[in-house]
Formats: sequence, structure tokens, C-alpha cells
Amino acid sequence: MSETAAAKRYEVPRTSLQDHVKALKQGQKVILKPILGRFQQTLTPEYERQLCQHVIDLDNHLMPLTRSEFLRLVYDLAEKSNIRFNKEKRTAGKDFFLAFKKRNADFALRTPEATSLMRATGFIKPQVDWFYDLLQLPRTVQIPSFSNI
Repeated sequence: MSETAAAKRYEVPRTSLQDHVKALKQGQKVILKPILGRFQQTLTPEYERQLCQHVIDLDNHLMPLTRSEFLRLVYDLAEKSNIRFNKEKRTAGKDFFLAFKKRNADFALRTPEATSLMRATGFIKPQVDWFYDLLQLPRTVQIPSFSNI
């Protein structure tokens, strides 16, 4: 069967088939598994799961990351693992972020809200004591006295 006939019959691009036949004639190893998409995943699935869990743990401990902080964190981790990203910007890119979000459904970044001045100045020992007295719960956190405010 000719290359053109085989390409039509199996619905494969003729030039791709020619490239594989040429490689076989030269004694090279040919892998017939198609590579879908232009980009390959940068981090392994296990590494991505750990990273996703770390971001979720930070969020649960009231330390959420912004998008730029997350991308810088990924860049730093990749540098330590000898995986290369854009060295000029020193951050992972938008394409990485969107693909990471798509692969990890439980991943979400939240923007922390600013604390108002009244709320920050109201966080003093007598107010905290009053709060716990109302709840009737034992205090587990020692709040320092702010007597010079």
C-alpha cells in the first residue's frame, strides 16, 4: 500500500506518515503514541496535588495567596527542582495558572480583605475577654495587653 493510500485509509496526515517511515528506514525508534496539544505539563501530577494542598492549607490558616504570590511560589519551587520558567519575569505564566486551575478543581485563590481601622483598634484585651465571656469558652490564645494604645 502506498503512503498516500495508507494516510487516507487511516486518516493520518500524509507528511506525518512519511516522517515515521523515513525514521524507520534510518533505524530510529518510532513512537506511535500521539502527543496531544502543544504544551506538556510542567509539574508532575503528584507535585501539583501537593502544591494545591499547600495552598488550601494556607487558606485554611487565614493566609490566602494572591495570584501573583502563587505564581512566584510556583516559580521558586520550579527553580529548586530545576524546572525552567521565564527568568526575566521570575514568575510562572498565565497559561500555567489557567491550566493548573483546570486540572485542580478544588483549587481557588482568594483575595484577603483589608481590616478596617476600627476593627484593628478594637482588638484589645478587654474586648477579647468580653467576647470569650459571652461565648463561655476557655481561652486558648494569650492576647497581649495593649495598655499604651
